[in-house]
Amino acid sequence: MKRVALLSDVHANPLALEAVWADAVAQGVERFICLGDIVDIGPEPSATVAQVKERCEGVIGGNHDALDEAPTLPFLADIERWTREQLAPADMAWLEALPGTLRVDLEGHDLLCVHGSPVSDTEEINAATDEATLARWLDEHPCELLVAGHTHVQLLRRVGHRTVVNVGSVGMPFASPAAAGPPVVMPWAEYAIISSRGAASSISVDLRRVAYDHAAFAKRTLASGMPHAEAFLSHFRNH
Repeated sequence: MKRVALLSDVHANPLALEAVWADAVAQGVERFICLGDIVDIGPEPSATVAQVKERCEGVIGGNHDALDEAPTLPFLADIERWTREQLAPADMAWLEALPGTLRVDLEGHDLLCVHGSPVSDTEEINAATDEATLARWLDEHPCELLVAGHTHVQLLRRVGHRTVVNVGSVGMPFASPAAAGPPVVMPWAEYAIISSRGAASSISVDLRRVAYDHAAFAKRTLASGMPHAEAFLSHFRNH
């Protein structure tokens, strides 16, 4: 059996990412794909970029990775500016050059990897996305399995004979789909493992949650110099 791990929305949280690496390797995973939002709204962007570069065979860019969103909320604008200052020019150039989509072959199974949707890195694939929209995207961008992130909420849906997966978030998984007001962030890491026994077999999807040392994460966040660190941590459940 061959397995590939797909992860997204790390948001500069290398402790959560380390937990994902360890869990995936324990499950027999040898291949890693990152679906973007590697940095921003998190305390350790440089270390996170280094890990993703080292471990992932394929990486696409998310809406945060170019650090050019210019958010109107001072909280987010200050963190975006600070994140840019933490990254070496070579890392900034790497983030800015990341592709928007990636196709992955898993023993003859065609996976299309996106950040938001096949047409936009800010469009969501979630439980409320109507089936006609999903079917249109799958017809316009043919694949056996469409894999996305961006929403920070895991999802598994069937659209006819095809599968749609949202892998959730490594660094900031939400308790529920984002609505008006601040999100509630759960103190675990999320990702997905896709497995195949060969081209003639079906693929399986395992949506995973992995615990990590959230107390250590909070301590490192407060020591990082990231603006609004206390306010950021207040969004995590059980902080």
